[in-house]
Amino acid sequence: MNDDVVPDASRYEELRLIRAFLRLTDPGKRQKVLECAERLAQEAPPAAATPALVATDASEPVRDVARPTE
Repeated sequence: MNDDVVPDASRYEELRLIRAFLRLTDPGKRQKVLECAERLAQEAPPAAATPALVATDASEPVRDVARPTE
């Protein structure tokens, strides 16, 4: 299995977002993007049965946590 292959469109979008963010060198712009993404995520309905990345604050490493299924 090739680990470099993105299995679906949502993963492709995630990678695009991460790559774009990593290209930002201005700390102010990075902070604006982060705040915007967090604001949009709060407004979004919960995703159904997909893993979520969770961190309690910016100093903690992000870890993958599966959401409960219904």
